[in-house]
Amino acid sequence: MALINDEPNRLAIDALDPGPGETVLELGFGPGWSLRTVAARTRGVRVYGVDQSARMLEQATRMNEVAVSRGRMVLVQGPFSPLPWIDGMFDKVLLVNVAYFFDSDGRDISEVYRVLRPGGRLVIYVTSRDTMRKWPFAGPDTHRTYDALDLADFLVNAGFRRSDVKIASAELALGVKGIIAVAEKSGRSTRCEEITHGRAPHRDFRVVRHSASDAPTDEWDALGNVRK
Repeated sequence: MALINDEPNRLAIDALDPGPGETVLELGFGPGWSLRTVAARTRGVRVYGVDQSARMLEQATRMNEVAVSRGRMVLVQGPFSPLPWIDGMFDKVLLVNVAYFFDSDGRDISEVYRVLRPGGRLVIYVTSRDTMRKWPFAGPDTHRTYDALDLADFLVNAGFRRSDVKIASAELALGVKGIIAVAEKSGRSTRCEEITHGRAPHRDFRVVRHSASDAPTDEWDALGNVRK
């Protein structure tokens, strides 16, 4: 599993681009590889993490023993909703292969939006629905799957502006197709009456396809149609 997650973690951290002195949160940190990478490559960064598994907490703490002991990293076990931090605490938030397990009512992703500061960045990696439907262990009873439009809507319904959501696809090893979402939190929330009582108005967004063949960028409208 570590080998399978290695490339998605690298791609997501590159998109996150943590800066010196920033405060970064990872949900579902697993054994702690991404936490260690962020802490090691960025001067003065302070890293937080939450995972629902006591076993993963133990492994991640052991992997990051020095950072934890020096107070540069704080790891907790617990649910994704509610999160035990104040509004706007984090500059960057990272979710790699964890959005499959978010609740269908939107509470988990709304908590992510709450703790992200205005101007902050959220990066999500998921394996695409087209790939996951081939995996017998990733059925609808256990995994919520996404295509590019689903992932964009997922973020818009949490409060992000559609114009602040960018989606990229990635061709990984063994024919795995991944999706990376980068969402910037604007100073003005869109989680207001238009979302509470109905769906926010659709806006155009870009789907940038990254692959080994350097395929050209496609411009998509909000309904998923390629714009010529």
